[in-house]
Amino acid sequence: MKTSVTMAAMACVLALGLPAREAAARTSLSLTQYGPDRGWQADLLKAYAERVREASGGELDIRITFGGALIAAKDVLRGVGDGVADLGSFIAVYTPAELFNYRVGDLPVGSTDPWVGNASMMELARTNPVVKGEFDAQNTVLLANSTATEVVLICKEPLTSLDQLDGMKLRANPPHSLAFETFGAVMVSVTTPDVYQALDRGLIACAQTYVPTILPYRQYEVAPHVTMLDFGQNLAFGLVMNKRKFERLTPALQQVLVQAGEAYSVDYARHSLESFNQIKTELASDHGVTFHTLSDADHDRLTAAGQDTVEAFLDRGDPGVLQQFQALQKTYTAELQADGYPWARH
Repeated sequence: MKTSVTMAAMACVLALGLPAREAAARTSLSLTQYGPDRGWQADLLKAYAERVREASGGELDIRITFGGALIAAKDVLRGVGDGVADLGSFIAVYTPAELFNYRVGDLPVGSTDPWVGNASMMELARTNPVVKGEFDAQNTVLLANSTATEVVLICKEPLTSLDQLDGMKLRANPPHSLAFETFGAVMVSVTTPDVYQALDRGLIACAQTYVPTILPYRQYEVAPHVTMLDFGQNLAFGLVMNKRKFERLTPALQQVLVQAGEAYSVDYARHSLESFNQIKTELASDHGVTFHTLSDADHDRLTAAGQDTVEAFLDRGDPGVLQQFQALQKTYTAELQADGYPWARH
């Protein structure tokens, strides 16, 4: 009976015109994404899945679930580590204790260039034993890093002075939130997908966000004022995979996922750079958004407050992680100045 069943199964494979080895080896991987299925971020994630499929000869097939339908944004790291999804787009601020040292990338220090930031974080996660150990402890592997681009505030009313923060209910992520609290802001915990509703209901007056995020989440509909801060970028987020699932794959398939992740990180930086001014123009012309800046004096005050976030990191974080992160930023900044961006090199 067993032989006849095996032969029947083989006959089905041959009838479908598929090699037996390919049919047996194909692996379907689930990927959870907290964001919506629109915008260039979603397109890049789909391109990542397609790149993996093509490079693996169809042996790896990634199925993406958008909008946090599979795992909520704040639970992605734990969910992927537990195997609820094989891969996931995660934000480290939602697991501050578990990825504390990796969150060095969120400090408002160093380069604001997306490619420099992503390249530095990818190398840090691959080579620094403390940061790598944090991902290992969560049963995850970092495949790609992302950048939110520079931090801005989106508000229901114009914000042009730091003094306006006094008593204001504000959604902001650590470590930037520590600086805003210096000026009297009251922090309210709100996840990225829920910022729209919180602004609409008046639960918060302003939210820390990023220019590329405003369009896909339609935040401009409830808050038409954006204040540019020139206050660093958020880098501690990206794409992780369940470590046990990753290690069960062949070395060749592991390399496919890693190389596709590296390409995804570069693509993310490129699109962040190229879309930034375009999105600003669209928000202003098509959606009535007004952009504001702080005075030079207020910017100096904000920068000084940002140094407090570094000291707070060093109270618990590994000094070697900060030193390597800053050194890597200098290295990649020098490479950028000498050779330009990778996609522009010949």
